[in-house]
Amino acid sequence: MFISYISTAQVDMGVIKRGGKLAIINGLSLFLFPYVVGAIACTVITSNIRGTVAKNNPEQLHNLLTNQSVVYFQVAYSVLSNLKMLNSEPGRLALSSIMVANCFGWGFFLLLITFDSFLHQNYSKTTYLPTFTKVLLLVGIVVVCRPIFNWIVKRTPEGKKLKASHLCTICVMLCTATFLSETVGFPYVVGSVALGLVTPKTPPFGTGLTDKIGSFCYAVLMPCYVIGIGNKVDFFSFNLRDIISLEFLIFTISAAKFASIVLPSLYFQVPISHAVIVGFIVCIQGIYDVQIFKQLLNYKNISHEAFGIMVISAMVHSTIFTAIVKNLYGWVQRKHITYRRQTVQHYEPNKPLKILTCFYHRETVPPILTVLELSTCPSSASSLSIVSVNLEELEQNNVPLLIQHHPGHNDESSTSSSRRDQISIAFEKFRSGHDLQENVSVECFTAVAPSKTMHEDVCALAFEKETDLIIVGMADGTAAERRLCRNVRNASPSSVAVLMDQGRLPDFKNMGTAMKNDSMRINICSIFLGGADDRETLAFAVRMTNQPYVNLTVLKLVDGENVSHLNDVVEKRLDFRTIENFRQDTMNKHNVALREVWIKEASDLVNLLREEGNNYDLIMVGIRHEKSFEVLQGLSVWSEIEELGEIGDLLVSRDLKLSASVLAVQQQLSSVVEEV
Repeated sequence: MFISYISTAQVDMGVIKRGGKLAIINGLSLFLFPYVVGAIACTVITSNIRGTVAKNNPEQLHNLLTNQSVVYFQVAYSVLSNLKMLNSEPGRLALSSIMVANCFGWGFFLLLITFDSFLHQNYSKTTYLPTFTKVLLLVGIVVVCRPIFNWIVKRTPEGKKLKASHLCTICVMLCTATFLSETVGFPYVVGSVALGLVTPKTPPFGTGLTDKIGSFCYAVLMPCYVIGIGNKVDFFSFNLRDIISLEFLIFTISAAKFASIVLPSLYFQVPISHAVIVGFIVCIQGIYDVQIFKQLLNYKNISHEAFGIMVISAMVHSTIFTAIVKNLYGWVQRKHITYRRQTVQHYEPNKPLKILTCFYHRETVPPILTVLELSTCPSSASSLSIVSVNLEELEQNNVPLLIQHHPGHNDESSTSSSRRDQISIAFEKFRSGHDLQENVSVECFTAVAPSKTMHEDVCALAFEKETDLIIVGMADGTAAERRLCRNVRNASPSSVAVLMDQGRLPDFKNMGTAMKNDSMRINICSIFLGGADDRETLAFAVRMTNQPYVNLTVLKLVDGENVSHLNDVVEKRLDFRTIENFRQDTMNKHNVALREVWIKEASDLVNLLREEGNNYDLIMVGIRHEKSFEVLQGLSVWSEIEELGEIGDLLVSRDLKLSASVLAVQQQLSSVVEEV
């Protein structure tokens, strides 16, 4: 009862709307095809085997078939959550398809059980009474319980958890709904599911229910329930003929489920790997299925022997299918290999520079827009393509979302719509504020996903859009922000930049007017120590010098003999070539300066940054450097935000007390590039 309610209360019905046409077709196919194929297999079994199958008569075998052909959303959600696939493309398709199938299934089931009396009795006044009470119960749950939930929401301050009295009220409503369901002729699970569907998905519900009631259910009630299930399974009552017969039926239904997803998905040109993964997901069974099996056993709709075989079969098949899904998804992720250098240093000048920005907090949006403004080109020689990803942790709705925002279309159904719309409007104003609007394109997304797998949405979009750079906004260096930075850096198909604003960057809205009045100067420093990340940093800094109000100073750190600190000969050669190209390209630019600074050890670097750091509005550094660098020895020991690299972490440290914003850059990893 509690498990059914908690799992259903997590369901966001909006996933059906966002699933699109394919989800509806998959859901309808998943609702009909397994049942039809299973009915044919059931007919074949009963016509070729004399007597009963596992002590089930044909009617009981039909009940078994009906429940085996159903796929439950709660089971798929639990599996995808454990496999960290909730915000993956196969995960979204599976959830939306199963949700549609569940809607068809529950609708058909409620109609059938509600009007069952009309099918088995003569028409009279007593015939209408059971039907009327069932309809009255469902309407009563909506009319009575929904206002109570809304009252609880109003009585709970924003950001606070549910009170104990409110939890008691919810438990009383749940017990009452399930009791009345049994009284009017419904299975008890109908009351808990109906109450779960009318439960608001906004705070303090959602994670509040899971934390309060769910933890007790899964930690205390669930083990007891599983022990009770195991006590009902008698291995010695099985015989080979019954096992073979039921396994044939179960396997046939599983194959039908697989085909009902794969065939429509392939018709709609879904990648075959994704279609196969979703096909295996819908074949997985879980505790929710076992709960239904137990309900059938309680009503004596199946025998004890059939119950035991079904439970063992569900356990074995689900273990196999889960392992297959995990390995297939891992293989699909490894196939995300790009066949070109997606970096700022190597991007083609005649094509737009593609930048993806992602951020947790709204406060990081203005500095990100300022960096994007610096990256634009006043002339029409080079355009800028921007993808914005607003990241929200999966707390309020337990269904992962990837929402694309269109200008003028607001997502009013979401409780976070105002925040999302404000961010989308800010980026749209950024685009419309340029004289040459055709040179700046903007796409805005909102990704709602678990914190641990949030980077997958970012990297998948970067791979799909073929971006040259991902800019990750960091506000306070929280654990969630740092985890996001680490995951994006490790899995990104392109270069990555981490921006930490410390208040010196001007508002991008004022930059256009200031440029016309020549009243603003932005001082940028690029620290060049050597290596791929520093070369990428320098390329991005040179891009910014296209703005007339930008002054760029490049600090090339060398040892006492004016040579690079690098030991790698190939890297030294690449650095030398990069510096020479930089000298030639900026020879006629009066807003660019190159200084060679003698640095022997870490203390020299600290003194340099302490003396000159506050002269700049933005300091750009590479993240990774050779471990053998003497100048960086000892800096990592006191690192607080290691995601910025040794120098980047030093720039934002409390010891230096610098006000300059920091942009730490990592060039595209060589492991994600497959040479052609």
